[in-house]
Amino acid sequence: MITAQQLGAAMDEKNTVRAVVFDYKAVLSAPRHAHSGIAELLKWLDDRGVAWVLLTNDPMDAEAELAAAGLPAPALHLTRDDIPDKAKRGNGAWLDAVADRLSLRKNQLILVGTSQYDWYTGIHAGVVHVHARWASRLGKPITSLISDEPTDVIELLEHFLLHEPSWAFRLDDEDRAFAIRSMLPFNAQFPRGGGRTFTVKDIFTYDKTVKVGDQDARDVLMLGLLSAAYLDGTLPGQSYFCVYPSSTPAKGSPQLAGFLERAKVMTGSSYKEDLLERVAQAPDTSLERYKRSIGQSTGRDISIAAQARTVRVNPKYRKKITSKTVIVFDDFTTEGKSIEWARTLLSETGAARVIALTIGKYPSRHTVYRLRPGVTIDPFTTNDLTVADFLTTTGPGGVEEGPSLALTAAMNHFVAAAEDQPAAEPDPAPAPENSRQARLRPPTGRRSAMTDYKNARQRHVASMLTHIQQQVYPLVWRGEYLVPAGQSTTTALWWIALPGQVEHWYDTSEAERLVSGICRAAGIIWEPVAAPGGATQLAEALARMEQRRHA
Repeated sequence: MITAQQLGAAMDEKNTVRAVVFDYKAVLSAPRHAHSGIAELLKWLDDRGVAWVLLTNDPMDAEAELAAAGLPAPALHLTRDDIPDKAKRGNGAWLDAVADRLSLRKNQLILVGTSQYDWYTGIHAGVVHVHARWASRLGKPITSLISDEPTDVIELLEHFLLHEPSWAFRLDDEDRAFAIRSMLPFNAQFPRGGGRTFTVKDIFTYDKTVKVGDQDARDVLMLGLLSAAYLDGTLPGQSYFCVYPSSTPAKGSPQLAGFLERAKVMTGSSYKEDLLERVAQAPDTSLERYKRSIGQSTGRDISIAAQARTVRVNPKYRKKITSKTVIVFDDFTTEGKSIEWARTLLSETGAARVIALTIGKYPSRHTVYRLRPGVTIDPFTTNDLTVADFLTTTGPGGVEEGPSLALTAAMNHFVAAAEDQPAAEPDPAPAPENSRQARLRPPTGRRSAMTDYKNARQRHVASMLTHIQQQVYPLVWRGEYLVPAGQSTTTALWWIALPGQVEHWYDTSEAERLVSGICRAAGIIWEPVAAPGGATQLAEALARMEQRRHA
C-alpha cells in the first residue's frame, strides 16, 4: 500500500497522476461492501505507485470499514472536519487539502466522484473529474469524463495520464506570457486495425472519420492532447479556450470544435466557440503553400498581415478576458503566423497568459512576431497591417516524435478491445497451428480477462510486463483465460503488441521467452519464476533499474 509519507517530494517531480481521489460511494456499494472491480483497481494503482484517497462527509473508521470489505487502507482519508471552514463538497478546498497533505500539485490528481457536487469540486480546483457511473447514474446530466466500470479508470490512467507528457514541439516565452505545445509531427501515423493505418492529416485536414475499435480516432488524439496539457500545467482550470477560426468567415474548425465542446470536462474551463472570429475570407494557407511547392502559386498573401486583416476578438468579450488565461487550439502549426496573431490579439485585450495547443507541427522554424514600437491595434476589429508593422525573430524549429509510441499503444488497445469473436464455422484452409498466421488469429472459445492470476508463474510474467510497459518499453499487453468450445480445460493466453509490429497471441512459455528477450535488450536480469531464485532476481533487477533511473 502506498502511504502519504512514501509519496514525498520525489513524487512531486513526476509529471503524471500520482493520486486518485475517490468519493466514498464510488468505492463502497453499501457499508463494508465494495463495488465489483474496485479491489482490482486499487491493487492496480498500488502496483504502479499511485496513491488513493478517500473523501467522506462525516468522520468514520475508514480503515476498519474498508478492511471489512476486503480493501486496503487509503493513503489519506479526509472528512468535512479536515477542510478549512468545514467547506461543503463542491468547494475546491477539498482537493486543495488533498494536494497539500500529499505534497502534490493538483494536476497530479484526478477525482472519481458520484454526484454533481463532486463534479463542482473538480471544476473549482482545476482537477480532472471522472464520474463513476458504476456507482451512480445521475438524474441531471453533467459534462464529465464517464467511467462505466472501474476498469475504465485503469484505461484512462494507463493510456493517457500515467505517461510523462512529451511534445513534438514546445516553446515557453515567459517575456510574452506565451506558451506553445504541439503534440505530434504533421505526418504521424497510427494503426486502426485490420492492418490499416491513418495519419493525423487524414482526420484533421481531410476531415475523414476514422474508427479505432469503437473509438473515434479524433477523440483519442484530442484526449491525448488534453491529458498531456493537463499534466504539463498548460491546461489550467477556470480558463477560457477557443479554436483558431478557419479561413472561411463564420466557419469554425468542426474537426476540433466537435470534441472541444465536451473537452471542458477536463478541468472545468469555459469553451468560447466564438471568442476569435474570422470576419473576412482569407487564403487557405495550407493550400497556398502546397501550390507554391508545385510551382502553381497564386501570389496571395499568406503572411501574418493576412491574419490581422481578417481575424479579431469578438467584441462581446471586451471586458471578460482581462487577467484570464486563454488557450487557443489549432490543428497544425507551421511557422506560427496564426497562433502568433492570436497571442497578439488576446494580449491586447488584457489576457494574463496565452497558451497555444495544436495537434501537429510541420518542421519549419517558428517565427516570433512583435508589433513594432508605435504600431497600435484594436483587437476587437480587423487591422490593416503589413508585414513591415512586425518585428520578427526566428525561433526554434524541427519536431520530435512526441507521444507517438504511447498513442500507438493506446490505438492498439482500443482495436483489441473491440475485436469481434471470429466466425463459428471453421476456416476452410486452417493454418498450421504454429504458423505466424495462426498466432495472429484471435483464439476461439470463451474468454475472460486474467484479472486474478492463478499461479505465481502468471503473476511473475504480468509483473514484468507491467514494469516494461510503464518504465522501459511502451508495449501493450493483456492476459486472458481461454476455454475452447466443447472443452473444460483453461489455457492462459497473452496478447502482446510491440510498437510498430502486429500483435500476437502467446501461451505462457512463449510470453516468458518474449519477456526474457526484451529484458536482455534492456539490460535487466530476469528469469521465469520456475527457475531457482526467479522471484528474487526480479526484485533485484527492479531495484537496480530504479537505482539507475534515479542516478
